[in-house]
Amino acid sequence: MKIPTMLSNFAIEFVTELFLDDNVSTMNRIIVATANVVNENFDNVSCFNEAILKEQNQTLPSVGGRFVKNVCDTRESGNFYEKIVKFFSENEYIEKFKMSKATVQALIMLLKEYVRPSSSVVPFDKKVHVFLWLLVSDYSFKETGEKFGLHKSSVSYIFHEIANLLSEQRYQFINWPSLEEQHMTRVKVNSRYGFPNCVGFIDACKLRVGSKRKTKDKPEFIILQAVCDETLMFTDIHVGEIGNTRKGKVFKESQLSHELKNFLDFDNHILGDYEYKLRRNLLTPFTSDVLLTSEEMKFNEVHWKAHSYINQAFDILRSRFKKLNHIDINKPQAINTLICAACVLHNFILLHEGSPVKEEAILSDDGLTIDTNVVTTAAEKRQFLCSYINFMQNSNI
Repeated sequence: MKIPTMLSNFAIEFVTELFLDDNVSTMNRIIVATANVVNENFDNVSCFNEAILKEQNQTLPSVGGRFVKNVCDTRESGNFYEKIVKFFSENEYIEKFKMSKATVQALIMLLKEYVRPSSSVVPFDKKVHVFLWLLVSDYSFKETGEKFGLHKSSVSYIFHEIANLLSEQRYQFINWPSLEEQHMTRVKVNSRYGFPNCVGFIDACKLRVGSKRKTKDKPEFIILQAVCDETLMFTDIHVGEIGNTRKGKVFKESQLSHELKNFLDFDNHILGDYEYKLRRNLLTPFTSDVLLTSEEMKFNEVHWKAHSYINQAFDILRSRFKKLNHIDINKPQAINTLICAACVLHNFILLHEGSPVKEEAILSDDGLTIDTNVVTTAAEKRQFLCSYINFMQNSNI
């Protein structure tokens, strides 16, 4: 006898017992027999549906004006990874997963080292592809499950499993730059924009969170604060609390706020916009209720151009990982984990595929030494750099 495919998860002993043991109830035998008939009819309908579609090349309409879902398409969709994704070309990988095939394979090899033993029947490489498919698209867990032949709950579990694995690699891929790396950033930024002693750029982007189904509710947002270098690599990240959308407050609550003075010498600094408070190692543009001087305006212009690195990094992050544009997750910790995982993956891709920022010839590698006997406060340091930038700009005219 043919065992119905829908009973394939049953123990063989149990199915055999149903038909060989005289003590088994008639009802149990009827259930199994019915399931077998349904399965055979299901196969017949599938073949009939496939033949009609090949003949007419269209979808069969059903009663009520709806369309009968192509059973053969459903089965093919369930084997989407095995039959289609595994044979994607390089261009298809870049289009569907926003990264090269080699990068995806490198990611699988990396994460495999940290996988905890489990009884999962889903191959790990398939799990990674399911996670990436969700992260780079607007697909729901249910839609992705239908495509990859998995139940919605399994997709949800896989998504959070891989997100956790990536998040746990945070300090392997997101680190404050070494002195050598700081020097390289200083040189490149000063050569390109004429802003001296800059080793990073800080800003924050606002991400929508909460259920997509509750459209009547007031949307909630969460802040991702990040620092990047001139290659757009994140060197520090911090996720605020849901509902707190003030950059200054999020920064104040971050570890960076307390450690920045220990991370950088007095000469060096990162650049932030006017929503941040001016600090000796965090320089912001000039703001005033009265007109700014021409020198202050020039400083702001150069500051704005250099600071644009962090905006480029956020643009790439959000355009590549569309899931971040509306995080349909309810648990705050899971939201934080996903955002962290996306930032880790952002850096991982840059390491394997290179920065999109065009390399330029270094015109000047001069650093600027600031006399701490003359310049002591944050305001004095900004004014000193303002004078220096204007002097250098006028000298090059």
